[in-house]
Amino acid sequence: MHVRTVIVSAAAMLLAACTAAESPQTQANELAERLPTGWTTDVVEDEQAGTYVVAAPETSAVWHVGGTTDEVRAATEGTSWATFWLSAIEGATSESSNVRTTVADPSSVPDSVVSWHVNVNAQDAALELRNLDELEESVVERFEAQDLEVVDSGIAGWAGREVVTVSFEVPAEVFAGEDRLVRQWFIPERNPDVMWSFTCDAPDGPHATDELCRTGLEGFRTAPDGPDPVN
Repeated sequence: MHVRTVIVSAAAMLLAACTAAESPQTQANELAERLPTGWTTDVVEDEQAGTYVVAAPETSAVWHVGGTTDEVRAATEGTSWATFWLSAIEGATSESSNVRTTVADPSSVPDSVVSWHVNVNAQDAALELRNLDELEESVVERFEAQDLEVVDSGIAGWAGREVVTVSFEVPAEVFAGEDRLVRQWFIPERNPDVMWSFTCDAPDGPHATDELCRTGLEGFRTAPDGPDPVN
C-alpha cells in the first residue's frame, strides 16, 4: 500500500484545513497501514472543499473535479457505468459540482464497475437539523421524493463517530440497463458548516459488495475544522 498527494485546481470559494493534531498525511499513512493489500490512499488538496483523504484499489481509475476523465474512460469503456457516469463528471466544474472525487473500480465485480464518490455541499438544508435522527429522516424523504426505493437507513459508526447511512436501489431503466444498489453515508461537519457524503455505487446484490464498499468508506476522511467559507 502507498500514499499519494493529488492537487485539485479550483476557485477558492470554500477553504478548509485539517486539525493541527492530525494532518491529512498522517491520516493517510495510518489508513494505508490498516487497509487490505492492493489499496492505496490519496491526500487530495482541493482549494474549494479542503484537504481530504480517499482510498482506492490499485487497479481502479480516479477522477478529481477539474481534471481529465481519460483514465476513468479507458478503465470503464463499454460498461453501463460509463454510459451513466461519464457524461455527469465530464460536465462537472469545481464551481458547480458537489462531486469532488470519483473512484471507478472495474476489477472487483466481473463485467461491472463499483465506484466511490466524495461529495461536498455547503448549502445543504439538512445542516440546520438538530440531530442524526432528523438528518436520517430528511435524506430518506429526499430520495423517496425522487422515486428511489430506499431499502435501508440508519446510524452507522465511522472514524470514531456516528453518521447517517442510506441505501437505495436504482432500476435498470435509469442506469443504462443495469440494476444498481447505492449506499451513501452523510457526514455533517462544522467550522465551516458543510455536508460531506461518501457514496458507493455498485451492482445490485448487497452481499457481493458490502465489504468492498465499507473498505472504501474506512479509507475516507473529511477535511473538518477549516476557516469559515469565503466569497
